Amino acid sequence: MLGLASGLVGVVVALASADGLRSAPARRPPQAHARRTGPAVVSRELLRGFNPLQHHVDGERLVSDLPNGNHVELTLDPGLQAFTEDVLEEYRVPFGALVAMDPHTGRVLAYVSHSSANPNAGDLVLDPTPPTASVFKVITGSALIDSGQTPSTRVCYGGGEHRLSLNDITDNPAHRNCATLAQAMGGSINAIFAKLSDQHLNPATLERYASAFGFGQTLPFDFPTRPSPAEVPTERLEFARTSAGFWHMHMSPLHAALIGATIANDGVMPRAFMVERVIDNDRGILGVAAAPSAFRSVIPAATARTVNQMMRMTVTEGTSRRTFHDPAGHPFLPGIEIAGKTGTLSAENPYRGYTWWVGFAPADHPTIAVAALIVNTPNWRIKANFLAREALRYYLVEAPATRARAAARAAAAAPATPATPAAPTVPATPSRTN
Repeated sequence: MLGLASGLVGVVVALASADGLRSAPARRPPQAHARRTGPAVVSRELLRGFNPLQHHVDGERLVSDLPNGNHVELTLDPGLQAFTEDVLEEYRVPFGALVAMDPHTGRVLAYVSHSSANPNAGDLVLDPTPPTASVFKVITGSALIDSGQTPSTRVCYGGGEHRLSLNDITDNPAHRNCATLAQAMGGSINAIFAKLSDQHLNPATLERYASAFGFGQTLPFDFPTRPSPAEVPTERLEFARTSAGFWHMHMSPLHAALIGATIANDGVMPRAFMVERVIDNDRGILGVAAAPSAFRSVIPAATARTVNQMMRMTVTEGTSRRTFHDPAGHPFLPGIEIAGKTGTLSAENPYRGYTWWVGFAPADHPTIAVAALIVNTPNWRIKANFLAREALRYYLVEAPATRARAAARAAAAAPATPATPAAPTVPATPSRTN
């Protein structure tokens, strides 16, 4: 496993919503006399021995075999799953993972864990030890918007690109670089997030938002998860560093995908699921997935839509512009607006270069949320934003085009339907005159 979080202590207290407005309604328990007439909802008991990394194609589905002989039909998109696995294998990524889901239902479309460096690395999708890096700016940005800041809030700053000092978070006439909060999200400008957090937030508030976004908690899923470790320091400089994404906060790729889905879903975090149903060898249905549901409301819809707009600048002019456009400036996903956030952080002894890309598309009406993580050694070939771009391109451009071509070929190959013979003409009966 990546295992960087030994000794970290998660201190976040579970709260339902960052703004205290609401949480997802609890389901009403069945009446005592109610009797189930169909298959049971899939339970942990039915999934005993389930490994989400082991599956095979069965018709148009991916299926995982259970030790007891039963089978789990998965929600995964076979094409997207295979495509992403091939990219990670082709580039010999040391450690990598990608999760894609429908942001409205939580239906998992891709669940990929890969390591060319350590075949026994385990399930990296559920490993909560990687640092969030600048992806945490999504949480900080949400808190700042709710504190009264706007995307056009303008801040001047000095350094802070690779490290932050007290001088970087203190107003200084010598700070000549200026940008808006939206530009700071797109360009991942650490000093602006640190400055605004120092001026308008406090540790208790940031802790509350982190908790609402699921840090420090066990997130519901078909497979057991571990909490993403979280620590919000109270010391001024370290608090400012944390708000900008310098250490202290960690998350799994599954958690990262849920954060992206929350923004895409107008502030509501869905409950992720990848099990469609459990069947026996005779294809008898033993259990079916519960209806898609919300896990919790996290932030107001208006806040999520504002953060959505700011995240688009990552691709249009920020840290992922070069990855999502060719050298001539043409987008790799033409006509599709994309919202995202990058994160980059490195650790030493041994060196690990963490890169994240978390986002969704199409930005106005999202159908897919993606979290990509790549952990590189000193010699590397791709970063997370490349992996995310390729997954989005396949799902939104290449696969639909392939299906359209196949449908056109099938229509062209179909025998022509013979024309229906016209009914014989019956001469009109002449009217009689008296």
